[in-house]
Amino acid sequence: MFYVLVFILMSVIFRIVYFYQVDNREKLTAYKKNGRPFVICSNHLSALDPAFIIMAWGVGKKLSVMAKSELFKSPVLAWMGKETNVFPVERGKGDKTALEVGEKFIKDGHGMLIFPEGTRGVSNKMNRMKSGAFLIAGATDADIIPVRVIYPTKTGQLRLFGKIVIRVGDPIPTEGTGLAEGSRKALREIKGKVQSELDRLFDEYNESVGGTLPMYNPGKKD
Repeated sequence: MFYVLVFILMSVIFRIVYFYQVDNREKLTAYKKNGRPFVICSNHLSALDPAFIIMAWGVGKKLSVMAKSELFKSPVLAWMGKETNVFPVERGKGDKTALEVGEKFIKDGHGMLIFPEGTRGVSNKMNRMKSGAFLIAGATDADIIPVRVIYPTKTGQLRLFGKIVIRVGDPIPTEGTGLAEGSRKALREIKGKVQSELDRLFDEYNESVGGTLPMYNPGKKD
């Protein structure tokens, strides 16, 4: 019940203060009917990214979200996280417990949202992706759904009353790839496919607006 109330509240508020757009939503919501396990892999630019992606998913089964452990130091945020299927990961420490929790959520029938960069970026060029999301997907034979978050501003960052674009890419299956067996080659190949799809989603949108979106923030170093 708490999850539904939070979803309704944030959907109303964010649609008032932002111009919200979802492209190819059907590629995501198809998983409400087909019953396939899935892991959403998205770029990460704002603390509000999870909310915008959950809005694209809509009501139904809860999306589980992997988040940095620092957020759970607050008792209020820790309680809210528990009520909304958000669970912590110790970044940069190979957190096996977080991977096990993630696998359990998926096996229990929940989709999962993970930001494989591990931290928020400062530009439209993504940071190197970490392996956690792909290991969870491989262990559960889940499809990976690439989602690109785009803020069409000069800096590429979220702006109050600005536009938000969520673009859903083509699902990438992991079943039968060798990822579940720990193949390093399969891991590299899956990462490459996901990165290519995320790049394609950005490039296509950028072309649709005349190529006006910068790859880097002004004043930021590569």
